[in-house]
Amino acid sequence: MLDTYNRPVISMRISITPRCNLNCIYCHHEGITGSSKYEMTPEEIVRICALSARHGIRKIKITGGEPLLREDVIEIVDGISKIEGIEDVSMTTNGTLLEGLAGELKAAGLNRVNVSLDTLRPDVFSMISRGGELDTVLRGLNRAAEVGLMPVKLNMVVMNGINDDEIESILKRYPKGGFVIQLIELMDAEHDSEFFSKYFYDLDEVEKGFEEQADDVYVRKFMQGRRKYVLNGSEVEIIKPMHNTEFCARCTRIRVTADGKFKPCLMRSDNLVDFLTPMRNGADDSELDRLFREAVSRRKPYFRDG
Repeated sequence: MLDTYNRPVISMRISITPRCNLNCIYCHHEGITGSSKYEMTPEEIVRICALSARHGIRKIKITGGEPLLREDVIEIVDGISKIEGIEDVSMTTNGTLLEGLAGELKAAGLNRVNVSLDTLRPDVFSMISRGGELDTVLRGLNRAAEVGLMPVKLNMVVMNGINDDEIESILKRYPKGGFVIQLIELMDAEHDSEFFSKYFYDLDEVEKGFEEQADDVYVRKFMQGRRKYVLNGSEVEIIKPMHNTEFCARCTRIRVTADGKFKPCLMRSDNLVDFLTPMRNGADDSELDRLFREAVSRRKPYFRDG
């Protein structure tokens, strides 16, 4: 399915819980302001994913909050992975509970994981996460690689004066061989201008250095034209979501909130389409189809020229 800007909608990012066991200083809460009152059941999650697959969704990323906090997360993964047309099921996690669940997730049909790893220094990790323990995350991502949840993508939000001096050390710690490092510029999704101004770190110069030093460069067509650099065996991508017209022009994703709403854009919360209320009131698939199409029609590049 194409939106009104002729962008294909082929991936979905679905939050299955607003709950989290960490409280990271930069968290944008998937672009949702306020707190969700409830969560979808596994059956509701699978139903909306199956309906979306009939409209061309091929990739589903499960998110939170922290998705591994749900006791029925294996059931959810299993249900999504069995949907006809879904080619890739992945998950974004903070990694704190991953060590004990990686094997079950793989067996249930999860293909790969993204794990937040902003630092290799325990004290800095504790500060960023407001009390988390780095060792639990390191064990979790290593276990994920062992069971074959690969590539394990390591999400590093680079922040000025906090961890901007650790890029090289993380690249050296996780060379190519099942790991991909994603360097992410800080977002201002909650419009905290003071925090954003203080900690935003521009990755332009870092990327220029990668372009000069890379052994290989790959362009990811359906991921905002993002480039993947191979440097001395490490694979690294740079994600620049703020003030980036190319990022928005090439977006192929629709989002689903934990309380059952289609979210056409990460940066906006004023154009959501509620499907869970109609679903719980007995809506049939034709009505849900209409709501999906309505959500796609509301997709509009947040950052754009002109």
